[in-house]
Amino acid sequence: MRVLVLTHNYPRFAGDPAGAFVARLARATQAAGHETRVVTPHVAGAAEREMDGGVAVTRFRYAPERLERVGYTGSLHRDALSKPLVAMELPAFFWSFRRAALRAQRELQPDIVHAHWWVPAGAVAATLGTPFVVTSHGSDVRLLESAPPARALARRVLGRAAAVTTVSRFLADDLQRLVPSLGTPVDVLPMPLDVKHFESGRSEAKAVPPRVLYAGNLVASKGVDVLVEAVARLRGQGVECELRILGEGPERSPLEALARQRGIAGAVTFSPFVSQAEMPAEYGRSTVTVLPTRGNAEGLGLTLVEALLAGSAVVGTRAGGIPEVVVEGATGLIARDGDAVELAQKIGRLLSDPELRARLTSRGAERARERHAAISAAARFIDLYGTVRVGDRRAS
Repeated sequence: MRVLVLTHNYPRFAGDPAGAFVARLARATQAAGHETRVVTPHVAGAAEREMDGGVAVTRFRYAPERLERVGYTGSLHRDALSKPLVAMELPAFFWSFRRAALRAQRELQPDIVHAHWWVPAGAVAATLGTPFVVTSHGSDVRLLESAPPARALARRVLGRAAAVTTVSRFLADDLQRLVPSLGTPVDVLPMPLDVKHFESGRSEAKAVPPRVLYAGNLVASKGVDVLVEAVARLRGQGVECELRILGEGPERSPLEALARQRGIAGAVTFSPFVSQAEMPAEYGRSTVTVLPTRGNAEGLGLTLVEALLAGSAVVGTRAGGIPEVVVEGATGLIARDGDAVELAQKIGRLLSDPELRARLTSRGAERARERHAAISAAARFIDLYGTVRVGDRRAS
């Protein structure tokens, strides 16, 4: 088959975590013998055309380089309605995206188009006339809650799709709730991970004192402030531990101020995102990795999957799809979102019980391998592509 992938999020450089799961799927599809091409936005410093593991990648221009800021940062789903400068770029962005997709369609003559996120990629795919699959990853589903007018566009896009998938059961249920007239069934297909890459981080040489790790965006919905409070409580109880926060976002300064206020600034280290090449070691050196997300703002929680593979125990909340990764008492521990007292208890339990940590981590890693190994995850999508192509031929 020939597969055209449309996405506003794709690794910009070696080791870039942005859209890494999209890239893994594209590479695995190419490796399985299916010609695969990606169309994605340009960003400062990136090549306009390049090869990525056999996959031809085209990055379309839509503004002067210094103003290309719509893709990669979540701006489309989070900031389009609140930041005028982002909103002003959207018409040129969509026009350029569609033009680049049409050019790729003429050159590749794809059997199937795979759009990641129903908007913008799904909206572009719906105009091409080629059978297409849409995968929702979370932020595009949350957009339907924060901007109800977007639901009319979502109905048109998803209604034209030959197949719709999400990365978790939670997101599938949410999508069907928010777009109730959606006639297409929503399949849950996990995205692939580089299992061996993350397993390479396994190490007996854990950080001393024991390290609690958070890796992700520093935004209010992630609940990192609750984690800072939980670590402060643990240290106040005499539990030796340190907190490492990897990520970027508007909450960094408030989080630094909170750590100072709670008297634990010396036990909290902040770092910008590190490359994917460095993440296995970050997880492997950590005793516990925590994802303290609030509400529904978590499509699945892949950082916890990666952490388990690298040998770190995990604590999550019931936010979004996290319980599909963290099964209480089986693959990790779950705390109520927003509850620093219970989060401290759960983290403290893992810090103090090495046998529990080992048992939960082992089971969690085994489950992660079964669900997220690149070959098996890609095979599910390739089967779906084949089904869509056969169905299109029968319809014609």
